[in-house]
Amino acid sequence: MELMLRCALPDRPGELAKIANAISAVGGDIQAVDVVEHSGGRALDDLELLLDADRIPALLQRLGSLEGVQVVHAGPSRGRPGDAVTRLSIGIEALLDGSSEARRGLSTLIGGLLRARSAEFVKHGDAPRHDQRELALDAGDEVLLIQRDYRFTATERDRAQALMRLALRAIDAVSAANPA
Repeated sequence: MELMLRCALPDRPGELAKIANAISAVGGDIQAVDVVEHSGGRALDDLELLLDADRIPALLQRLGSLEGVQVVHAGPSRGRPGDAVTRLSIGIEALLDGSSEARRGLSTLIGGLLRARSAEFVKHGDAPRHDQRELALDAGDEVLLIQRDYRFTATERDRAQALMRLALRAIDAVSAANPA
């Protein structure tokens, strides 16, 4: 099965190799790695793996025995980190050429990049305020509410806000060029 693994680990040489060795020891194959953020001597990495489902408990046990390593999330893959540039390019292009309706394009683009469980538009007052696994992005009259099974980091929140601003500018440019 394709598995997405998010790990917090010491940000120093050799630490990712320890995780790779644990994955290899249980028969897993790393497909992609994405450094989500690093600060304060810690890194947060997303790894996409191919691993038989019955071997996941053994992997989690091995990772749990590694000093300084914390498994933040392990679950089914929602897209490889290396696919992010392609998704971004295709999504922005679809918004610019009008081949994607704006709301659908925004939820697909941003939700996909953030490996969301769901991405839907809600009224401003309906957006939760303090759940770290939910992200509310201002989209003008509404909020794009993105939910997933693990917390959003501050870095991911900042990147998502910047992407939303860029996508809204693209939509505005298309609307100005093609008045109804």
